[in-house]
Amino acid sequence: MNPNPEILRRELLAAKYLLAVESDDFELQEKLWQLAEAEPELVDLFQQVHDDLIAEQDAAETAKSKDAIADAVEKHLPSATVVREPAGPVTFADVADELFRNPPLGLSNDAFRLNDELRSSREALPTELGLTALIEFAEKQFGAAPREYWRAFKLAALEVRMRANSRTAEYQLAARREPKPEDRP
Repeated sequence: MNPNPEILRRELLAAKYLLAVESDDFELQEKLWQLAEAEPELVDLFQQVHDDLIAEQDAAETAKSKDAIADAVEKHLPSATVVREPAGPVTFADVADELFRNPPLGLSNDAFRLNDELRSSREALPTELGLTALIEFAEKQFGAAPREYWRAFKLAALEVRMRANSRTAEYQLAARREPKPEDRP
């Protein structure tokens, strides 16, 4: 299938325009807008470039604000737990954070050192959380640890997964209004 040469030409000009905007090449931007004066489709593409850049910037600023607020809460209210909307699969870092906040009794210093390392890992947990499969997977990725650590890790992983699944439902329910007393059955 051969692409329409006019569509391809406009998309290449839009890509060129995006590069000009990102590199602050105002001269090239002006030339491209002069070309677009006679082509409404090209004007639409250039406008889409701006809309996409604005949406991308808004999303980045929103994420930055949420992170700043969460960091301030964690710093000034150390006993508080910041509840974040579930975003993707549960990671080793999520579980290691849970173990950091609620450490089980009897873990060795080596286990705590490994846990500190895992707090920065964005590796997703395997879907199979049987103890043997978890140990096999984790030790290939992160190295050996006492069996007691992996047992505590598995329990914490199950807890974090259950909490993440229930939070998804909570976030969906959070937008609903509570019925008025007279509307309840």
